Amino acid sequence: MADAAPQRYLSYPAILTLAANTMNGPGITTLPNVAGDAGLFLYIALIFLSVSMAAFVCRRMVYAMWSSLDENDVAGEYESMIRVESGVMQSLAISNRESIDVGTDEFIPDAKLEAEGLTHREQERGRLDPPADDESEDEGHDEAETLLTHEESEQNAAAIVANRLQPSIERTSIVGQSREAYGRQTSVYVALTMVASALALGLAQMMLCAAILDGMFVAVGGKSCAIGWPSPAADESPSSWIHCTTHSSMKPYLGSGAPTSLLSIGWAIAATASVAMGTVALDEMMSVQYFLFACLVISAVRFSAVLKGMGDALENGTMGNVVDEGSDGSSAVSWLVGPSPFQTVGPIMFNFAFVVTSPPSSAMAKRESIAYRALGMSCVVMGTLYTMVGTSGARVSNAVRSGMIEGADDSNLLSLILLSGGEDGPSVLDLCIIALFGFSTVASVPVYCLLAKETLINDAGVAPLPSFLLSNVLPWILVALTYNAAFFEAFVNWSGLLILGYANFSIPLLLDLKLKKVRWLRAMSKGNKAHDDDAGTTAVTKGVFVLVTASITLVIVQSISSSLILSLVAFVLAAGLMSN
Repeated sequence: MADAAPQRYLSYPAILTLAANTMNGPGITTLPNVAGDAGLFLYIALIFLSVSMAAFVCRRMVYAMWSSLDENDVAGEYESMIRVESGVMQSLAISNRESIDVGTDEFIPDAKLEAEGLTHREQERGRLDPPADDESEDEGHDEAETLLTHEESEQNAAAIVANRLQPSIERTSIVGQSREAYGRQTSVYVALTMVASALALGLAQMMLCAAILDGMFVAVGGKSCAIGWPSPAADESPSSWIHCTTHSSMKPYLGSGAPTSLLSIGWAIAATASVAMGTVALDEMMSVQYFLFACLVISAVRFSAVLKGMGDALENGTMGNVVDEGSDGSSAVSWLVGPSPFQTVGPIMFNFAFVVTSPPSSAMAKRESIAYRALGMSCVVMGTLYTMVGTSGARVSNAVRSGMIEGADDSNLLSLILLSGGEDGPSVLDLCIIALFGFSTVASVPVYCLLAKETLINDAGVAPLPSFLLSNVLPWILVALTYNAAFFEAFVNWSGLLILGYANFSIPLLLDLKLKKVRWLRAMSKGNKAHDDDAGTTAVTKGVFVLVTASITLVIVQSISSSLILSLVAFVLAAGLMSN
C-alpha cells in the first residue's frame, strides 16, 4: 500500500507572518499622504476600525471553514478510538494474567474490526500514514504499563481526533464555501472574482517590488538599466536596446524616453525570487517568510524614526533644501480631521485586504483557535506599523506636496526617505533599509499567486503545471509588458477599488451567514444536532456585513463622482438593500 501524504501544519507564528507579509502592499507607501489628508485623530481611528473589522471578518471566515467538519464523523471516530483502545487494553490484561501467547484480536474481534474501519476512514481523508506491521508486545512489560485507565483512553482518543481533523481547502476556500452555500453556478462567478482579486493584488505588488529595487540601484549606483525595444530618437534613428535612468522614484523610467515594455534589473531580481518561492508549499518557505517579515518590521521602525526627525527639523527650521520656511503652516498636520477625510477611508481599508489569501494557511492550522488568533494578531501588528509610518511622515508629506522642499516631486514613502540626507542624499544605513523593504515586498507575491493557482486547479480543473505558469509566470510577463505604461497604475487602482473591498470583506461575511442556515437545515433534515452560534453573534455579523458593504459602496462612488451627496445616497441605498 502506498504511503499517505504526511499531514502539514502551520504554527501560530507562521500564520501570523504570512498574513502580515500579505498586508505589506503598495498602500503602505502612501500612508504619509493619507495621514496628512485625514488628520491624526481620524487616521488613528480609521486604523483602529479597520483592524477590528478585518479581525472580525477573519474570525467569521475561520469559523465557517472549521464548522464544515462533520461533527457526527468526529464523534464516530472518537467512539471508535475508545472502543479500539479499550479492546486492546482488555486483551493485554487477559494476556498478562493467563500468560497465553495468542493475538489480541482473537480475544476482542470487535477491536480489530473497529481499528481497520477507523484506519481506512482516516486514510481516505489523508490524515494517517498506513499502519506498520503489527509487532507483538514485549513479554516483560509490566501489567501497570499495559492497563490504561478509561479516562486516559478517552483523553488520548480525543487528542488524536482534534489534531488530525482539519478543514479541506477544496471545500472551505471562499469558492468552496460559495459552492456549498449557493451552488456551482454562483461559485463560478466567485472563482472569477477570486482570480481577479489575486491578479489585482499581485500585479500591484509586483510593480512595486520592481520599482523599489530599480530605485535602490539608482540611489546606490547612480542609475538603473533595462532592456527594451529601441525607440526612435528625435533624428528618426533608433535608440539602443539598453535604456537607463537616473531618476529614483516609484516610476523610475517615466520620462526617460524608454518604451512601455521593459525588462529592468529590479524586475529580473523580483521575478526570479517570486517564481522560486512559488515552487514550494507554504510551510516550506517559512524561513524566508520570517526573514522578510523581520525586514518589514525593521524598515517600518527605521522609516518612522527618520521621518519624525525630518518633521522635527522642518518645525525647527533646521532642515536643508527648504524653499519656504513654512510660516503659512502648510506643513502642519491637523490633530483632529484633515482637509480630505472622505478620500482616506478607502486607502486605509484596503491596506487590510488580505482575507481572500488566508484560507490556505488557516486550513493548515492544528486548531481553529490558532488560525483566528494568528490572523487577528497580524491585523494588530500591521495596524501598529501603519500608524507609526503614517503619523511620523504626515508633516514631511504635506511639506513636499505644498512645494516647501526643493527638488521634491514625489511624496511617496520611499521618496521621502531619499530626501532625508538633503543635498548629500540618504545615509548608507537608510539605503540598506530601503533595500530590505524592497525585498520584504516580495513576500506577499507567492501568496497571491498561490490563491490564483489553487482556484485554477480546484475550481477550473486546470492541470498543476499550466496553473503554475498562469499564476506565477504570466503576471510577471504582464508587468514587463506594461512596466513603463502610464495607464497601468490606474488600471490596478481601479480594479482593486471595484473588486477587493467586496471580495475581502463582504463575501466572507455573506457566506458565513448563508452557511449557518444551510448547514443547520441539512443537520436538522438528518436528525442531527446542528452546530451554530448564538443569535447575538449572527446579529452582529449581519450588522457588520451591512455596514462594511455600504461603506465600500460609499468609497467607490466617492472615488468616481467626487460628490459627497451621491456617496451618502449610495451608502443609504446599499445599507437598505443589504439589510433585507
